[in-house]
Amino acid sequence: MPQDIHGQRTILVVEDDSVLFEAIRLHFQQCGWNCKWFDHAPSDMDEVRAIGADAGLIDVNLPAGNGIDLINCMRADGIDFPIVVMTGYIGAAQQARESGIANSQILMKPFHLRDLRVKLSTAMAAA
Repeated sequence: MPQDIHGQRTILVVEDDSVLFEAIRLHFQQCGWNCKWFDHAPSDMDEVRAIGADAGLIDVNLPAGNGIDLINCMRADGIDFPIVVMTGYIGAAQQARESGIANSQILMKPFHLRDLRVKLSTAMAAA
Protein backbone atom coordinates (compact mmCIF):
# COMPACT_ATOMS: atom_id res chain seq x y z
CA MET A 1 0.00 0.00 0.00
CA PRO A 2 1.17 3.53 -0.63
CA GLN A 3 2.68 5.34 2.30
CA ASP A 4 3.75 8.94 2.69
CA ILE A 5 7.38 9.99 3.02
CA HIS A 6 7.32 9.26 6.75
CA GLY A 7 6.12 5.67 6.26
CA GLN A 8 2.63 6.47 7.55
CA ARG A 9 -0.50 5.22 5.88
CA THR A 10 -2.91 7.90 4.76
CA ILE A 11 -6.66 8.17 5.25
CA LEU A 12 -8.80 10.46 3.12
CA VAL A 13 -11.47 11.96 5.41
CA VAL A 14 -14.40 13.72 3.75
CA GLU A 15 -16.47 15.13 6.63
CA ASP A 16 -18.03 18.57 7.03
CA ASP A 17 -17.94 18.51 10.85
CA SER A 18 -14.54 19.90 11.83
CA VAL A 19 -14.88 18.73 15.45
CA LEU A 20 -15.52 15.15 14.33
CA PHE A 21 -12.64 15.35 11.87
CA GLU A 22 -10.27 16.53 14.60
CA ALA A 23 -11.30 13.63 16.86
CA ILE A 24 -10.76 11.19 13.97
CA ARG A 25 -7.40 12.79 13.11
CA LEU A 26 -6.13 12.59 16.70
CA HIS A 27 -7.32 9.01 17.11
CA PHE A 28 -5.71 7.74 13.92
CA GLN A 29 -2.57 9.81 14.47
CA GLN A 30 -2.06 7.80 17.67
CA CYS A 31 -2.36 4.67 15.52
CA GLY A 32 0.35 5.96 13.17
CA TRP A 33 -1.93 7.16 10.38
CA ASN A 34 -1.94 10.47 8.53
CA CYS A 35 -5.34 12.05 7.75
CA LYS A 36 -6.04 14.32 4.78
CA TRP A 37 -9.28 16.30 5.12
CA PHE A 38 -11.93 17.70 2.81
CA ASP A 39 -14.95 19.40 4.38
CA HIS A 40 -16.86 18.97 1.09
CA ALA A 41 -17.06 16.51 -1.79
CA PRO A 42 -14.06 17.35 -3.97
CA SER A 43 -14.85 17.56 -7.66
CA ASP A 44 -11.25 17.26 -8.87
CA MET A 45 -10.33 13.56 -8.90
CA ASP A 46 -6.69 14.44 -9.62
CA GLU A 47 -6.63 16.21 -6.25
CA VAL A 48 -8.05 13.08 -4.58
CA ARG A 49 -5.62 10.82 -6.44
CA ALA A 50 -2.64 13.00 -5.43
CA ILE A 51 -3.30 12.25 -1.75
CA GLY A 52 -2.34 8.61 -2.33
CA ALA A 53 -4.81 7.42 0.29
CA ASP A 54 -4.76 3.87 1.60
CA ALA A 55 -8.35 4.15 2.84
CA GLY A 56 -11.22 6.61 3.12
CA LEU A 57 -13.76 7.78 5.67
CA ILE A 58 -16.55 9.52 3.78
CA ASP A 59 -19.70 11.16 5.14
CA VAL A 60 -22.84 10.76 3.04
CA ASN A 61 -24.42 14.19 3.60
CA LEU A 62 -22.01 16.92 2.59
CA PRO A 63 -22.39 20.56 1.64
CA ALA A 64 -22.92 20.81 -2.11
CA GLY A 65 -22.49 17.08 -2.61
CA ASN A 66 -23.17 13.53 -1.61
CA GLY A 67 -20.58 11.07 -0.34
CA ILE A 68 -22.07 8.17 -2.29
CA ASP A 69 -21.90 10.16 -5.53
CA LEU A 70 -18.31 11.05 -4.64
CA ILE A 71 -17.39 7.40 -4.13
CA ASN A 72 -19.04 6.42 -7.42
CA CYS A 73 -17.14 9.22 -9.18
CA MET A 74 -13.87 8.06 -7.60
CA ARG A 75 -14.50 4.45 -8.66
CA ALA A 76 -15.38 5.55 -12.21
CA ASP A 77 -12.07 7.45 -12.29
CA GLY A 78 -10.09 4.39 -11.17
CA ILE A 79 -9.60 5.48 -7.54
CA ASP A 80 -10.31 2.35 -5.55
CA PHE A 81 -9.38 1.96 -1.90
CA PRO A 82 -11.34 0.65 1.10
CA ILE A 83 -13.92 3.09 2.44
CA VAL A 84 -16.03 3.49 5.56
CA VAL A 85 -19.22 5.37 4.74
CA MET A 86 -20.35 7.47 7.72
CA THR A 87 -23.90 8.75 8.15
CA GLY A 88 -26.36 9.82 10.78
CA TYR A 89 -29.39 9.06 8.63
CA ILE A 90 -31.01 5.65 8.23
CA GLY A 91 -32.15 6.53 4.69
CA ALA A 92 -28.61 7.44 3.69
CA ALA A 93 -27.30 4.18 5.12
CA GLN A 94 -29.87 2.29 3.04
CA GLN A 95 -28.87 4.30 -0.04
CA ALA A 96 -25.23 3.38 0.56
CA ARG A 97 -26.10 -0.32 0.90
CA GLU A 98 -28.22 -0.27 -2.26
CA SER A 99 -25.50 1.47 -4.26
CA GLY A 100 -23.29 -1.61 -3.90
CA ILE A 101 -20.13 0.41 -3.35
CA ALA A 102 -17.25 -2.07 -3.40
CA ASN A 103 -14.79 -2.33 -0.50
CA SER A 104 -16.89 -0.24 1.87
CA GLN A 105 -18.38 -0.51 5.31
CA ILE A 106 -21.24 1.60 6.69
CA LEU A 107 -21.07 3.19 10.14
CA MET A 108 -23.96 5.03 11.75
CA LYS A 109 -23.31 8.27 13.65
CA PRO A 110 -22.78 8.84 16.48
CA PHE A 111 -20.09 6.20 16.88
CA HIS A 112 -17.13 5.32 19.08
CA LEU A 113 -13.75 5.82 17.44
CA ARG A 114 -12.80 2.22 18.23
CA ASP A 115 -15.84 1.09 16.19
CA LEU A 116 -14.63 3.27 13.32
CA ARG A 117 -11.20 1.64 13.55
CA VAL A 118 -12.80 -1.84 13.47
CA LYS A 119 -14.93 -0.92 10.42
CA LEU A 120 -11.87 0.46 8.66
CA SER A 121 -9.86 -2.68 9.45
CA THR A 122 -12.73 -4.82 8.13
CA ALA A 123 -12.92 -2.79 4.90
CA MET A 124 -9.17 -3.02 4.42
CA ALA A 125 -9.10 -6.78 5.06
CA ALA A 126 -11.82 -7.29 2.45
CA ALA A 127 -9.96 -5.27 -0.17
